Amino acid sequence: MIIDLSELDQKSFRCIDGCAMCCLCQPELGEEELEIFQTDEYLRNGLTKEHIDGRRSVKPTAIKLQGKWGACYFLKKRQCTINEIKPRFCRQFPIHIHVMRRLQLNVNLSCRGIGDGGDNLKSSARTLISSIPEDLLTRELTNARKIVHEFERRCQKAGVFQSPERIKSVAKQLMPLLAEGDGIGKLMAFADKEPMIGDQPVEKVVAQVEATAPAEDLDRIAKESNYDEFELEELVRLPVYVDENLIWNLFQSREGRIYCMALQEDGAVELRKSLGIDEINILPRDEGALRVFANYAEVLIYRDPFMGNIAYVCDIHEYRHDLMTVYLGVLGTKLLDLWWRASLLGKIYERDEIDQWLAMEGVKAFDMDCLDAPTIGSFI
Repeated sequence: MIIDLSELDQKSFRCIDGCAMCCLCQPELGEEELEIFQTDEYLRNGLTKEHIDGRRSVKPTAIKLQGKWGACYFLKKRQCTINEIKPRFCRQFPIHIHVMRRLQLNVNLSCRGIGDGGDNLKSSARTLISSIPEDLLTRELTNARKIVHEFERRCQKAGVFQSPERIKSVAKQLMPLLAEGDGIGKLMAFADKEPMIGDQPVEKVVAQVEATAPAEDLDRIAKESNYDEFELEELVRLPVYVDENLIWNLFQSREGRIYCMALQEDGAVELRKSLGIDEINILPRDEGALRVFANYAEVLIYRDPFMGNIAYVCDIHEYRHDLMTVYLGVLGTKLLDLWWRASLLGKIYERDEIDQWLAMEGVKAFDMDCLDAPTIGSFI
């Protein structure tokens, strides 16, 4: 069984007291955990059949959220009241285990505890993997590989298949371009032409992207994409950003405006700032910010869930576009969304340029959403 821990290299984690961002997620319990929760009235009262993704289970298998979209039922004053027996779902955070062709462990960069001293994540990951029954891992991997095989079969039948190795080779050679100011615009413009790449040499594809004139309407594209993403009535599905003061910020769009709200444990919200969508323009990025963006692009290129998201996009578009084109288009779109998210924070913090710090805050405001994007395979 191939287990990839590369993303955890040289990363550490320290749980920050009073942060509790992970407690805004809804844990789903395994069979053994459910048995424990059924033995105590307080624990039983925290279970529900209702899942925030719209599912309803036959029996209570998930933990309630306070006030429908607040924090975990068992969180009180930003402290877990069941810390000794909290579910594996909670204990493994900020690590995500994705299964596709292999097991790959990813780091949730929205967590403020990453890189702040503390435990070595790679060591923690090995302990985590060893705690999961091997038959469960094997079963998940077998099922995921069947899905990948079927996806590739459909791609080949439609004449749009590109191997992951070939796609990543092109993306890696474009890294210098992504460290430049117009790199995102060139990716977007190239993909917008919907070229069929076929078996063209990798170097030729790279040269074509580099020679493409950058898209001129990035600001409009970013506004429309992110406005739609924030236009949700269910607060539990809105993007969350935990700022340096550990305030849980939600962003919601309606009636042409973006509302920044502070979320409380009980699900209550308080308006912090209201901005017209036309007030939020993508800000210029300095050299430090460009490096942060290029580094994040490298993270996306490496991640299996991102490749799985490309497969999902290709599937919903009925295999009409070359897989390489889809990949480069989605990569450009993700980086543009990050740019706009950092610009939104810049407006809130009253900045007129994105520097390294603001770019990193943008990553913290964006990465959880990126990891939550639809993907083939599964998360354990």
